[in-house]
Amino acid sequence: MNTFIKIILTALLVLIASFPYFQNGQAPGGLSELQYMGIIPSIILVVGFFTAIAFYCYTLQKVLQNVKPDNRTRKPKSIWFMYLIPFNFIEDFFIVIDVSNSLKNEMKTNKNLTKFGDFGLTLGIGWSVAQLFSFIPNIAGQISGLIGIILWIIHWVLLHRINKVLQQPTPNK
Repeated sequence: MNTFIKIILTALLVLIASFPYFQNGQAPGGLSELQYMGIIPSIILVVGFFTAIAFYCYTLQKVLQNVKPDNRTRKPKSIWFMYLIPFNFIEDFFIVIDVSNSLKNEMKTNKNLTKFGDFGLTLGIGWSVAQLFSFIPNIAGQISGLIGIILWIIHWVLLHRINKVLQQPTPNK
């Protein structure tokens, strides 16, 4: 059922995101900025972005690997679903929620984690929502994309800090 919902939401997103391209005239889309940069800088930017995503996924995978298996709500390798475009735009929400829930479960036996609040859930949902709004074909989409990248980086840094704490010995109860 969960997969069915994800597929329906992904199809809806693709329909909404492609709508401006079927209108008369050329509507500036989410990637229209790349045409102004030229081919080589655009390729470098895209490769750099996907490389950053790989490091982010690796960080999330390590976080889940450092969570006791009984406390995980997702398998560590499933983090790499972030590369399944366009499915990832919906899956990102589920990944962020599952990582946060796994950390909440882990906190019950690892009191070192109590200082991390919602374990980045708000940041993760924030960057995921901003990522969706970045499909708006105007300045609002561009601003949303920038906000999404900023929230994503802050989320990444937080999870890196959490990962360091997970690698420390657990204090006695």
